[in-house]
Amino acid sequence: MNGELEKRASDAEREDAISRLRDASAEGRLTLEELAERTALAYRARSHVELEPLTADLPAAAPVAAPVRRRRRWLVSLFAPLSRSGRRAFAERNVVLAIFAPIRLDLRQAELPAGEAVLTVWSIFAPVFVTVPEHVDVDSSVIALLAPVHQGSSGEVSPQAPRVRIRGLSLFGPVFVQSHRR
Repeated sequence: MNGELEKRASDAEREDAISRLRDASAEGRLTLEELAERTALAYRARSHVELEPLTADLPAAAPVAAPVRRRRRWLVSLFAPLSRSGRRAFAERNVVLAIFAPIRLDLRQAELPAGEAVLTVWSIFAPVFVTVPEHVDVDSSVIALLAPVHQGSSGEVSPQAPRVRIRGLSLFGPVFVQSHRR
């Protein structure tokens, strides 16, 4: 007997088999009775020898597709403040429109795209605050009319560090870019 099949099955392997069984049932390959019977056997399986026959007659599992990343994300604040923080995907191109209300973006836990993320800021009578992790390279080129643009130092950044490019136009609204530890 194959040594790999004699090994004990883990909880994760049992759950994978059950997931394949559920998918097969949803595709019409198994009846509900077969699904119930095989699922019960999968939960009781102690080894790969017991798990393998439960899915042997099913087609190979389809590869999991990578999540589709949005190429552009809009953040609009019109007379009401907007704040974004926490673990969330950050698009390759992001447009920030702040009109008469502040926008606060905390990117310290954000999932930045590989390479470079662009943040285009349009601020009219509203401040924009951007906080980035200290290991990110920030390139800021915001044109400001009657409002300051302040970029704090991010210290030493490696050449392979992700880059956040901030550009745009600010009218009567300051733009603050700061770097902090997570």
